[in-house]
Formats: sequence, C-alpha cells, structure tokens
Amino acid sequence: MSIDLYQYEDYRKVLAELWRARCETDPDLTHRAFAKAAGFSNPGFLGDVLRGRRKLSDDAVVKMIKGFGLRGSEAEFFRLLTKHNQAKAPEDREEYWRQILVRRSRSSFVKMNPALSRYYQDFRYPLVRAALQCLHWKGDGSQLGAFVDPPLAPAVAARIAKDLVDWALVKVDAEGVYKVTDSFVEPPATMNEQVRHLNRVWISQGAEAIARFPADRRHVSTILLTVSDPTRREVERKIERFRQDVFELLRADNKPDQIHQLSIQFFPRSRKRETL
Repeated sequence: MSIDLYQYEDYRKVLAELWRARCETDPDLTHRAFAKAAGFSNPGFLGDVLRGRRKLSDDAVVKMIKGFGLRGSEAEFFRLLTKHNQAKAPEDREEYWRQILVRRSRSSFVKMNPALSRYYQDFRYPLVRAALQCLHWKGDGSQLGAFVDPPLAPAVAARIAKDLVDWALVKVDAEGVYKVTDSFVEPPATMNEQVRHLNRVWISQGAEAIARFPADRRHVSTILLTVSDPTRREVERKIERFRQDVFELLRADNKPDQIHQLSIQFFPRSRKRETL
C-alpha cells in the first residue's frame, strides 16, 4: 500500500498511516518487532508517539525513517514535518514550513491538485482571481496588474491568470474575457497550515492599511472583551452568522468594481481565571 506523505501536516498521522499500511501487508507485525528492526530499546515507543505521549528526537526520527524504510525526499519531508510540528519559535515554524512547501512542489502533490496547493501558497492568486470578478479583462495590457493592491507587473498578473485558467478556477469566454468559475474555493483539511500561512500574510497586510489609507476609506478597530465561556461561544456564533450574511450580500452583488479585505480576529488575551 502506497502512502502519499506529502498530503499530511502532522507527523503522527504520517506514522499512523505508515503503521496501518505495514500491518496490512504483515498482519503479524508487532510494536516490539518494529522497535527491534528500527533500533528502539523501548518496544512501546511507537505506540507512545502515536498517542502523543512522546515527541521525536533527531535520533528517534532517524530510527523511524529506518524502521519504515523511507528514502530520499520522503525521508527529508518526514524530518522537516517533525521539526515543524515540534518547533516552539514562530520563525522556526515558518522556515520549516517554507522548506516543506518546496518539497511538496517537487512531489506529485502539486501535480495532483495544483488549484488547492499553489493557490494557497501565494496571496497573489486569490487577489488576481478577485480582480477578474471586477474587470472586463481580455488578457492584454497592464489593467489587471495595476488594478490590485499591491500592484503587479503585467507579465506576473498574466502568468497568474493563466495558472488560474489551467486550474479551472477561471475560464475564457467566447469573447476572450476572463471569467471566474466559482465564487469561493474551499480548501481540504490537508491545507490547514497553508491557509494559516495565507491568513498571517493577509493580517500583516491589513495592519499596514492603518497607515496607508485615510479613516474614511477603511474601518479598523480593536476592543478587548471580558467574557464568560458561554458568551465567548455566542460571540463566535455571531461572527459566523455575520460571515454568512456578508457572503449573501456578495452573492447578490452582480457588478463588483473593487476589492476589499475583511479580516475578523477573535482570540484569547488571557488564561482562564480558574487555571491561574
């Protein structure tokens, strides 16, 4: 049974799938036998890792790679995934994730589903796609690149638009006009880290809006809320209802002529009182 490691974002899930595949081919395989073959002195080490009781040291990663027979780029991908999952510093996680994306781009992962991988790796793809909903663009001139913020070089904007067409996220109609095929693209669960990365980029760009745009062209406000847990859950429900209301407005808007970014942030700024 072949396992596509590149679709995973959690090294424990990778190990669980590798173990399941090994057991399907060898039903008599035990954790003790695996530990001996991989070089672990503790016969229950793999089980402890799968249950989240243990992390993987660099030496343990080498033994897991040996035990499951990973080679070349798959071994390196597993090593990077482990480092990313266990890294504490945000900058380290970002750097390991960048390396993971490079590994994924060299694998069959991108070839299998480019619209759901590269689309979420680069904020310019959804930005250009949104611009094509507003413009009557026929693939020439600088209109597309100049329309978005930050602006894109005409050749870059055209290349991105071509990728979107190749991925069936945009089509060219009989008159040569680029048209968006669907209103929204829903990422699968395996894209969680990429979506988080894209959100971080958008949030950082949103922070710049305070200095770049006058108050009458943007709305940016922040308040600290003191809430009980039931109220917190109700706020989250109201945020979700608000998002759905906004989506309904967009669906009814047949003639968009500009792009705006709406970011909603609601996150803890303290621990729960009873945990102090």
